[in-house]
Amino acid sequence: MRILIVDDAGQDRAATENAVQERDVETRRADGVLPIERLYLFAGWTLEETARDLVSPAGRRVDLTSSEFDLLLAFVRQPGQALSRDALLGTLRGREWRYFDRSIDTLVARLRKKLAGGADRPPRVRSVRGVGYIFCAAVARICQGGQSAAA
Repeated sequence: MRILIVDDAGQDRAATENAVQERDVETRRADGVLPIERLYLFAGWTLEETARDLVSPAGRRVDLTSSEFDLLLAFVRQPGQALSRDALLGTLRGREWRYFDRSIDTLVARLRKKLAGGADRPPRVRSVRGVGYIFCAAVARICQGGQSAAA
């Protein structure tokens, strides 16, 4: 809120009314901006994009680093598609992948460990030799208002 000090009483009243009107406009603008809730569901897991949370099938929150979350988000946005190391590194770090760069491989290994469902279950992230990685689980995307869409 702005406080205006004006000498003349008439101008003071006009300045106060102006400030109140501006505040009302700003309030309406802020009310109009709503966060878009996006949930991705896969193999019993829930990934909340807005809150940046991953919830296990058992209902427990799984801690992910920012890079792990961004990597998982890239995978669930394009399930069943092979993503190259170059594309993943460009998405996560904004730079090109170099042959000896193993940062993506390390991130994928850490993410696999956190998503592991046991030795009897196939991995959710599979390596594609000479290409990169593919996210193997079916993904359902739920947007704001409960609208469901297959990803």
